[in-house]
Amino acid sequence: MNKKEITDCVTKYASYMEEIKKRTDVVSRLMKMHQAGQSMTGYIETDIDTVYLQLRKIIELIMFACIVANKSAGLTLNKTLRKGYEIQKIKSELQRFNLNFFPTPKAEDGSDQDGIRKVKDLAHEERPFMTETDIFKAYGNAGNYLHSQRDYQYGGSEAKTKILQRGVNSVDELVALLNHHWTDITNDSFFAVVMQGKEDGKVHVSYMERVESPNNSSKKDAQTARLFLRCYVFLELL
Repeated sequence: MNKKEITDCVTKYASYMEEIKKRTDVVSRLMKMHQAGQSMTGYIETDIDTVYLQLRKIIELIMFACIVANKSAGLTLNKTLRKGYEIQKIKSELQRFNLNFFPTPKAEDGSDQDGIRKVKDLAHEERPFMTETDIFKAYGNAGNYLHSQRDYQYGGSEAKTKILQRGVNSVDELVALLNHHWTDITNDSFFAVVMQGKEDGKVHVSYMERVESPNNSSKKDAQTARLFLRCYVFLELL
């Protein structure tokens, strides 16, 4: 793809991430109100529905963002990828093109001797995050609260609180997944994403290519070799 087409993909990816931030903010404010003994909607049942609706929509937006990222590498969008909402089908189509389509959470890991910031994979022990397997389970579980049922589905007071907390925890794990993440496109390119810019609080997305350091030209492992990242596109949303 040419630079303009890649820029369009970066712009779209960032817009999905900004929408995710709005939805995680709703869940955060709702939980703060509950901790203060209040309800955002007036009833705990509809508060539960609100949390799980946001959870489902966030997961859908993540999958749509993965489509856009892979489109920047030449993925041809069929009907499922252009219009579909069934995330299992979207996953299957993406895996035909790229088995490693799912975002990888990252964390800063100091700097090297030249002052270049290093990045490492985020470990679950540092902060629990939602995995690719988890995200599809969470999506299915959230569906239980998007449709009315003939029998009351929320349980007693204690059960309602637990249901609400489970949904909030799932959203928190998605925040941990996305806060600083890389979405691999090919073996040599990826989107590097920071959800909260230090100076402006906005989403920052870069299209990057891996370029080996001349001092490490014999090393191929992207996680252990020192890599120079050539930035083709840097987007700061206005």
